[in-house]
Formats: sequence, C-alpha cells, structure tokens
Amino acid sequence: MLLFLVVGTVILLILNVTIGLALKHQFERNLRPHLVQYLHYVQREIGDPPDIERARDLARRVGIDIHIRGPSVNWSSVAGDWDPGAIQFRRPPRRPGRGPGPPPHLRPFAIGDDRDRLVFRTRLGRHTAYLAIPRRTGPGHAAWVLLAATGGVLFALFIMYRMIRRLFQPVQTIKRAVQQFGAGDLTRRVAIGRKDELAELGESINDMADDIQQMLEAKRQLLLAASHELRSPITRARVSAELLDDSKLKQNLIRDLYEMETLIAEILETERLNTRHAVLNRAPVLITQTINDVLDTHFSQQTIQTRLPALDYQVLLDGTRFRLLIVNLLSNALLHSEDSAKPPELTITGDRQGLTICVRDFGPGIAAEDLPHVTQPFYRADASRQRKTGGYGLGLYLCRLIAEAHGGRLSIDSHPGAGTTVSVDIPVTDQETA
Repeated sequence: MLLFLVVGTVILLILNVTIGLALKHQFERNLRPHLVQYLHYVQREIGDPPDIERARDLARRVGIDIHIRGPSVNWSSVAGDWDPGAIQFRRPPRRPGRGPGPPPHLRPFAIGDDRDRLVFRTRLGRHTAYLAIPRRTGPGHAAWVLLAATGGVLFALFIMYRMIRRLFQPVQTIKRAVQQFGAGDLTRRVAIGRKDELAELGESINDMADDIQQMLEAKRQLLLAASHELRSPITRARVSAELLDDSKLKQNLIRDLYEMETLIAEILETERLNTRHAVLNRAPVLITQTINDVLDTHFSQQTIQTRLPALDYQVLLDGTRFRLLIVNLLSNALLHSEDSAKPPELTITGDRQGLTICVRDFGPGIAAEDLPHVTQPFYRADASRQRKTGGYGLGLYLCRLIAEAHGGRLSIDSHPGAGTTVSVDIPVTDQETA
C-alpha cells in the first residue's frame, strides 16, 4: 500500500506539471493574442482622455471592475477604497518570432492577482486603467478540484491494488497448502477455482500430493503386511526355542525372538496410531495402581525410583496404550542408565486438568544436534546401531504418538553428561478421584 501511495503521488506531480505546462503553452499561443486585442477594445471604448460614462456602461455590460487613476480622473466602478499598490504586477515576456505584435501604445500592460480577481494594468495616455476580471473558479473551488483529482487517483490505485491482490491471492493458498504438506497433512488440496497459470500450478501440486500419498500408503500396507506375516514364523521359532535344553544359546535365541516380536508389535501399533483419527479405547484407569502393576510385571529386577501421588486418580485413558507408554519410557531410561551411578526416576503429577509423566535418567544425555530427531521413527543417534547404545528407534516415536492420540504432547530436555528428562503432558477432561 505504501508503494501504491508513492506511485500515486508521483502520478499527481506529473499530471500537475504537464497540465500546468500545457495550459501555459495554450495561453501563450492562443489566448494571449485575444487578451491583447480585448485590452485594445476596452482602451478604445473608454477613450483618451477617459470617458467615465462609457467606462461605467462598459463595466456594467461586460461584468468587469474598472479603476482609472490619473491627474484629472480618479474613478472606480465599484464602491469602496481600492489600492493597486498592494498588487504585484508582472509583464508577460514577449516571445520573439511571433509577428509584429500589437500597436505600440498597447504593448505596456501587466498582470496581477487581487484575491479572487485577475487585474490587468494598461495606459490610457496620461492615465492608468486597471481592469479587474473575476475568476470563475476561486481558490476554494480549485482546492475542491485538486481534492477530487487526488481522491480519484487514490481510488483508481486502490482498485488496482485490490485487483493485483486478487490476482496473486492463490499464492497464499498454495503457500498454506505446501506448509501443511510439509507438516505431514497430505490430505490437504489446493482449491483455487479459476483457470490461469496459478491454477495450473495448484493442480500440479495436488497431483504431487496424490502421488506422495499413494507411495506412503503403499509403504504402509507393505509394512503392515510384512509385520503380520512375520508374526507366525517368529511365534513358531519361539515355541521351538523353548523346547531346547537350557543353555546360554537358548537364552540368547529367546531374547532375540522377543525383541523381534516387540519390534513387530510396535510397528503395528505405530501404524494404527499414525492416522488423523486414531481410535482409543478409553476406560477408567487408576494411575498409581497401573504404574505399580507395570513396575511389578516388567521391571521387578530393576531399580527405579518413583514419586507417585498419594491420592490415586481415576482417569479416562486407553489403558493398554498408557501401559505401553510407561514401559517404553522406563525401558529407554534403563537402557541409557547402565553405566550411571543413580537409577532412573519416575514422577507422576496430576490434577483435574491434566496428567504429567516425567522419566529422568542420569546417563550420557543427548547431543543438541540429535535432540530434535529422537522422536522420529527409526532414528538412532548411533549410526552403527549397536545394541548397547539403543533399540531400533521406535520407542520414543511411539510414546509421542500415544501422547498426541490422547491430545497431549511429549517433550525432551537433555544435556550431554547431565542425563535426559522425558515429559509427557496429557490433558484430562473427565476424571474422578478414587
């Protein structure tokens, strides 16, 4: 808008200068000879010496004010004192090459401004005549004309600005759609509703989104199919491994098969949750009791410090996924606390507005460059993917999906050498104190 205002000002200045020059040229070329001839007629009509009766009749017929000053006559066609000495007169320059010009006794005339009148001064022998012609458009009228012209130009610029905004409005629509594509929402489509180059660009982006969505869906179906198909042979292999004689080889084999089952289960769970409308089986869950059950079932041989609320809360949650969330958070903390002198800490706080789960370990921490990526699927800070440095990169990703499916969020605070704290905030709308 500022640019349009600057352009409008420049246009007004150009119009002012060009129209002024054009009017001046028109006056010099066409009007000035008629004005000189007009003065000649007036001078001849008044006569020399001036005839006051003729001057009075001329002023009445023509509609001009006549003032005559001289040694024998001091007369004015209008009542009141009038001082020509307050007027600044200027002599129009005579342009060379314009012919012989008016008669010699008419050449000396001057022009001045007296408020809303244009005053001509000419000689009548020994007398001086002042002819005051009222302007048809006074200063107030000129101001209104200038204001109307300015308003018209600004209105035209505003219309042009709106047309340009409408012309480029699809750019903002395309920008918002691309941002949502980048955020993972491939269901968004660009709707422009007209036929031009920007509409063709929007259609191309929609086609690209369709192709990407089809590829991701094909990948998802392949992953689900492979995971389902792997369950049966892994189950049979585990049953067969249980029939072997007790040995270290048997323990390692069963452990590896268990990790494969866990991986497949988490892959299937992440694909179920990785949709815009994840289905949750909400039911009343006693928080403290559920945490103690998880600790007794999965971590009876590990040391974990807990800070649980003294007053148990009954919250509407998906109990199975809540337990999976706690198991993954504690498993991740134990994995990174093997060489730490202090065990992990589990803290649960809650009220009638929300539930906060914090799991802290005192391990090596996470580097700053890896911190934004640890909740992405299959991301590992250790490129060699050794077992002692982490799992397969789905634990925190699954925790994030569970938190988001409940309308919450997962955050991580970590500093190298100072350990890591994973916090999960889950809003609660319906809960009762047990």
